[in-house]
Amino acid sequence: MVQAGALTWGWVSYTLMTDQIKLSQLSPSWKILITVFVITLSAGYLNGALNAALSVGLTPESVADHYGGEMLSESEKTILEEKGFVEEDITLDEEEDADNDHKHNDVMPEHEGGVKPVSLQQMAQLAHVHLLGFSLLLVSMGTLACLTTLAEWLKVLLVGMLGLSFLFDIAGLYLVRFVSADFALLPVMTGIIIGVCIAFISLRVLYELWIGEFLI
Repeated sequence: MVQAGALTWGWVSYTLMTDQIKLSQLSPSWKILITVFVITLSAGYLNGALNAALSVGLTPESVADHYGGEMLSESEKTILEEKGFVEEDITLDEEEDADNDHKHNDVMPEHEGGVKPVSLQQMAQLAHVHLLGFSLLLVSMGTLACLTTLAEWLKVLLVGMLGLSFLFDIAGLYLVRFVSADFALLPVMTGIIIGVCIAFISLRVLYELWIGEFLI
């Protein structure tokens, strides 16, 4: 009971504290810190979107072609190598190689032109790297959204849409690769939703930091 009461009081205190925090009333040092953070994060996301556009494409057809049949792009290979994720190269005798290639093709057949599709291991590695980054992005942008003076229902909508879009973005790539190319629209739509949410939160935060104080 004592522990439960302490936790409850701690939660109430935290809620009251966050309700009292207003971006427009922060000190100049905090405003500069948050402003630089938002600008840097937004620039990072835009560069990530540019990289995706150049290496994969922004249309459902390009997503389906890339993850449904082609190998990883050079940028994706670089990311995996930097994180220390490299597929093991196993050398066997000729007879064993032929037997393993046959079994491998039964599980993951090559597409036209002899190009092997993205493997399950590569998909798991990419998902691992991206989900870790997505989680940090969700916490940082979600926290800033919760500190704004927006209506509570809009905060719930923004944070919920952002979190679900991160999850469905990765899920969509798995569905494209292992279920059907018809799911290629899902990663495209989630990417758009993520961009809209980040842009809206960023602009709202900057507005309350530097303009809202003159209107309150």
